[in-house]
Amino acid sequence: MQPPQATHQLPQIVCIGDSLTQHGWDVGKRGWTAQLSQAYVRRLDVVNRGLSGFNTRWAKHTVPRMINSQHIQLVCILFGSNDAQFAPGKYHVPVDEFKNNIRDITRLFAQSRILLVTPPPVADHLYESLSQGPADRCCEGTRMYAYAVRSLAEELRIPCVDLWTAMETSVSTNTALDSFLWDGLHLNANGNDLLFDLLLRAIKTNYPELDPDSLPFVVPGHLNFNDLDELNHMLAHPT
Repeated sequence: MQPPQATHQLPQIVCIGDSLTQHGWDVGKRGWTAQLSQAYVRRLDVVNRGLSGFNTRWAKHTVPRMINSQHIQLVCILFGSNDAQFAPGKYHVPVDEFKNNIRDITRLFAQSRILLVTPPPVADHLYESLSQGPADRCCEGTRMYAYAVRSLAEELRIPCVDLWTAMETSVSTNTALDSFLWDGLHLNANGNDLLFDLLLRAIKTNYPELDPDSLPFVVPGHLNFNDLDELNHMLAHPT
């Protein structure tokens, strides 16, 4: 007996970025992509395409090989923390090139909704204390990359999730950034909670049709049918 063809594939939210995105599946730190996946369970598939250690120069050539854009409803793009490494470091990308690379990545998803996310600040003292040798990036250097994301989002009229400003305004000193960053660079549980809340707010404001509270299950809920015949009928005639 031939298995039935897949007719109820879930549309996707695709999250693209560096280690801040790859680590988004870390449930021990309440990863932001894991929280998105829970919010959209049986409604949309959340696909994590985070590439730890990548900058935008490498990502713009890699992302097209990893993603089938056919079922994508929303793309979240978060880069900048690696690009902001001091020159002539391996990961450094000048801010003007970074901005153009983000522009090129958005063009890959011209038919999809997009959210651009700024990189977070760096907690300099914590990052320096955990670095093996001199720190290779800093808060002020990364600020330019956050500004570039905001500027591009305004230019392209794409909604921007301003993680940088949300974190910066939540603290009074750089030291207090520790409450969002476990190593001075990557999000801890509080940082992931903040980013998830900002994303959900941005979705509800800019793309209300994707509000998870208003999306139905793709496959009927078990309370909506009484037996296999009714289930098969509902699967064959989706509303």
